[in-house]
Amino acid sequence: MHLGERDAVDAVFRKVELLTSIGQTIGSLEQLATSTQFTDDGLFSWRIGKLRMSQSWPAAGDRLDKVFGYPNVMALVHTRGLAGLGLLLPGASRARRGVLAATMCATAYGVQTRVRYGFDGSDHFAFVNYACAALEKAFPHDERAREALVAFLAAQACLSYFTSGAAKLISPVWRDGSAIPRIFRTTTYGDSLFYRTVRDRPWLAKAVAWSTIAGEMAFPLVLVAPKPVARGILATGAAFHLGNARFMGLNRFVWSFGATYPAVAHVSRALGRDNAPASQPARGRTPLKSLVAAATRPGVARNAVLAAAGATALAGATVHRVAERRRERRRASAPGRLVRVNGRDVHVLANTVGVGPTVVFENGMACPATEWGWVLDELGPGISYVAYDRPGIGWSATASVPRDAERSSAGLRALLTALGARPPFLLVGHSVGGVLIRCFARRHPELVAGLVFVDSSHPDQLRRSTGQRQTLPWVRQQVTTSWFRALAGTPRRSQEYRPFSSLPDGMAEATERCMAAPGAWWATRQEMHHWQHSWSPDAAHLRAVSRPVAVLTAGETVRADPAHEALQRELAGLSTVSRHDFVADAGHNALVMAPEHAPGVVDSIDWVRARARGLAHGHAG
Repeated sequence: MHLGERDAVDAVFRKVELLTSIGQTIGSLEQLATSTQFTDDGLFSWRIGKLRMSQSWPAAGDRLDKVFGYPNVMALVHTRGLAGLGLLLPGASRARRGVLAATMCATAYGVQTRVRYGFDGSDHFAFVNYACAALEKAFPHDERAREALVAFLAAQACLSYFTSGAAKLISPVWRDGSAIPRIFRTTTYGDSLFYRTVRDRPWLAKAVAWSTIAGEMAFPLVLVAPKPVARGILATGAAFHLGNARFMGLNRFVWSFGATYPAVAHVSRALGRDNAPASQPARGRTPLKSLVAAATRPGVARNAVLAAAGATALAGATVHRVAERRRERRRASAPGRLVRVNGRDVHVLANTVGVGPTVVFENGMACPATEWGWVLDELGPGISYVAYDRPGIGWSATASVPRDAERSSAGLRALLTALGARPPFLLVGHSVGGVLIRCFARRHPELVAGLVFVDSSHPDQLRRSTGQRQTLPWVRQQVTTSWFRALAGTPRRSQEYRPFSSLPDGMAEATERCMAAPGAWWATRQEMHHWQHSWSPDAAHLRAVSRPVAVLTAGETVRADPAHEALQRELAGLSTVSRHDFVADAGHNALVMAPEHAPGVVDSIDWVRARARGLAHGHAG
């Protein structure tokens, strides 16, 4: 490497150190100015912080009192501030800069261990910037290692922007623009002027959202774009962070992310201007340029394609085998049995030899048949019943065609026939299952003995309930997030809400394992679409029934959404023979899955059974 090229790499990291240190020194000064937050009565009290540490490292809390207790912890902040100032001063040698950058990494780790919250992406990127700068000083004579560190930092920046944009792209509230006014109305990141502007102009909010998504996802193009375009992308990125600093108070992002731009520009130049043939002498090329030139030789490229194709085929076979083994293990863990219906396995919990009418259960969204575990136990052995998993949910196989209202009703009818379940059927639906039992009752009124709605969805709830309508995008986002986490195999955190944990022994663990599969959440995404565009419009056509109806409503749902109560009363109004009960202390899922509420659900079923028998004998009972 020539001196000029060597100095170019050093110049890149000098800029990285300077820009990063501006933001981090300001941050240290802010912490020093608000040092009372580190006292025992402050927001960052060590007495509270070490309680969390004691969960994973019991003996650490007391041992670290001398370091993290107040006022000793301020020495860590002072050290960080002085190291940042040292990197801002001119004339420092490479060795000194390396020590100071390593000090910034060490103190960052110490401060974040002490505080554990209040940090953001700018702090994490600052750590990466300093780590790369320190490592670069450890390889003064290894040109490839130094170039690799520049490339690594540039790749980290591109990956950060792209994943941020992709996360927004899959979010419904970003795609429709509603996230923008919601963000800017907050105290933490809000701006009253900007909020009023986008609140009154939905088209502008949507334009801002999509501009952000497109800009972040397109950022990696800076590496291969022509020089004027690359400069434009970097300028746009800088303007984006300056705007965030002005309107959202995210001023440290300007320095931490802006500090990566010299590395990005360096790699962009190396990739963009080295179009010389491979036979050209390597003099004047950086190792990164030489690597690009070598990789583009025809023979190398052909062999690389063949190797990639072979690796892809091997990986595909491995993935297929792993997926098949997972399916086998999941089928073996099914609490019920698998029934073949129309060429597809359907998981059922059923007893079809008891007395009628046969009770047929429709589950809530993203819930397998095991959600009725306590209710089935309460029914007793003499009652005929069928609970099943819809396609792709629980242990049932996916369907090859969309499950609109027509196909869903036909699929349930085929399942009941395959099981030999005798009509009439008493239909019980929880949540969105209440919409589906209306679809079935509309098509087969002669097969229905009665309906039980357990905190059921209403066909018109998204139009008439502001709360439900505003919550829907967040529900979609949660489902999508669960799908991605299942794909990545990320375990649920212990503090997360786990609705299936209250199910009977055996069912709870099996259900949680089953719902860790990505297919269940992909099927839920499809069900959400069918619920809005097929199931609810179809169910709305059933305006009255000549069969008894019982409605069971969760008090917590009504308190969270007052419109829910009126919608539930309308469900009871479907029949002149009806009953409506409120369970004040029950939540939406707990009404079905908690053992203390199972007797109430069974009582509603028994009431409908009795009234159905009375109607069959010519009186209402």
